[in-house]
Amino acid sequence: MEQYYLIYQEANDEECLLTVQPYTDEQKLAEALNQLEAQNITDYTLIKGKKMKATLKVAVELHELEEEEQSSP
Repeated sequence: MEQYYLIYQEANDEECLLTVQPYTDEQKLAEALNQLEAQNITDYTLIKGKKMKATLKVAVELHELEEEEQSSP
């Protein structure tokens, strides 16, 4: 049985969501790809391989705004 991983990103002004979805059924994978196309999500990655463990590390740096930057729209 082959394992596939579908990776895609959805973003708007308020949030960004990264999805990694495993599939073992090629028919369900095809349906998922069709749904992405219906949502106009055309950038995605498809990986064929073994089940692996992953760790996501995110770093965010926050800086105070200067007076000038705060008044700008």
